[in-house]
Amino acid sequence: MTKSILVVDDNKICNFLTVNALKKAGGFGDIEVVINGLEAINLLKETPQFPDLILLDINMPVMDGLDFLKTFKSEGFEGKSKIAIYTSSIREADKEVAFRYKDVFDFINKPLTNEKLIDLVNKI
Repeated sequence: MTKSILVVDDNKICNFLTVNALKKAGGFGDIEVVINGLEAINLLKETPQFPDLILLDINMPVMDGLDFLKTFKSEGFEGKSKIAIYTSSIREADKEVAFRYKDVFDFINKPLTNEKLIDLVNKI
């Protein structure tokens, strides 16, 4: 079964590399990319089918990843997608806050390597 993915990251180069890695790995259907948490929330409000996986950066303008998680929960979206934090942040506090949300199942440091991608796919 193919998986749909929403990539939420403001780094265009990182998005390009991530999408290419996902396409190369195969097994993924729709791959959507937005550049901040607010765009992601607005997209999710309009979609009838939630993505199987959300790859979420923490440090972004407009709405960062942690604010996205709060809004995701307050909008009643919990349980509709699995979320992997995908970030360059090495702050332990970010990791602790992220794992307070039940849909967050992984915390991955950039860049997305083949090894990390295989591990991630096995978890979903």
